Amino acid sequence: MPAATHKRMEIAFCVDLSASTDGLLEAMRTNMWYIMYYLTSYQPQPDVYVGLVLYGKPGYGKENDYIKQVSDLSKNINFIQQELYATQVLVNAKENYPEKAALTCMTQLSWSKDPDTYKTIVMIGNGALTGNEDMAELIKLSTKKGIIVNTIYYQTYQSEREIIQWQKLAKLCNGISTVIDPAVALPWEKDIKSSNSNFIAEVNDKFNSTFIAYGEDGEKKFAKYMGMDDYARETGPICLEFRLMYKISDNYIGVNKDWDLVDLSIVNGKLDSTALDKKTLPLEYQKMSFKDIFRFVNIKKEERLYLQEITAIVAQRNKILTREYYQEYRPIIKRSFYIVLMEIFNAQTDNFHEILD
Repeated sequence: MPAATHKRMEIAFCVDLSASTDGLLEAMRTNMWYIMYYLTSYQPQPDVYVGLVLYGKPGYGKENDYIKQVSDLSKNINFIQQELYATQVLVNAKENYPEKAALTCMTQLSWSKDPDTYKTIVMIGNGALTGNEDMAELIKLSTKKGIIVNTIYYQTYQSEREIIQWQKLAKLCNGISTVIDPAVALPWEKDIKSSNSNFIAEVNDKFNSTFIAYGEDGEKKFAKYMGMDDYARETGPICLEFRLMYKISDNYIGVNKDWDLVDLSIVNGKLDSTALDKKTLPLEYQKMSFKDIFRFVNIKKEERLYLQEITAIVAQRNKILTREYYQEYRPIIKRSFYIVLMEIFNAQTDNFHEILD
């Protein structure tokens, strides 16, 4: 299947949480910012929408085939990460239904009807595929809707038969199939000691200070947003750096407009005082006139845009260093989770990627 240039990418992750995929949830949490960073490194940069379906967890209910639709296709990666970190796997299910979970992605998510959109379901897990009517329906819909099904077999045990089944499914859905070793699933970059770490941490703090929460759930959503920074920081300074690079990308602008006045101002251009309840603003803004509030919003917007500019310069240096690192250690990290994903996307799209190419 020849690659094509796409201005929009829609990626649905279909992730197995059953007993045989120990460590996969942590791999998803840790890799997400790296994946989003690399996707925003494409030239030209496409609009990226991500969805998430989890399966194989008892709490999702047998009546639901142990499947949960976590997120529709969206730019709100913060929400997806929050759900991943909130998910716990204390008791693993012994049953999983990969084809049914993939069908949930195929039929329940809001896929674009634009034929020029790159659309893919990435199935990540293991277990036998039944080959029944669910498989047949999945293959039929893949062709009809133009949604590629890529498979990543998470090899915690040896089963050549299962691997062949996952390879066959990907082939019949115009996708690519690969096998990943859990031992190399986590990003290697987390061990890099970046000379930019202190600067990035300072810029990240200043960037966060440009947010002005509003609405009944504004402060709560801002706290969750800050929690994602904490998780990234715990993974390593490079992970926080990659998250910041994602936050300054075009894909992130406007994502928080439902609770951040600055994002709302950037998207709408002008704020409406009649639609804003002062009581939902931070205390320091509640006694201000709307004129002063909007003046502060503009100041914060200018600060954010400036921080985006200077961070973008650092991002270019980061791309060069990361590319050198990838080329030097390519034989070791070529099967890492996020690298496997990016090489699949690179093979199926014609967007230039200055790190991996």
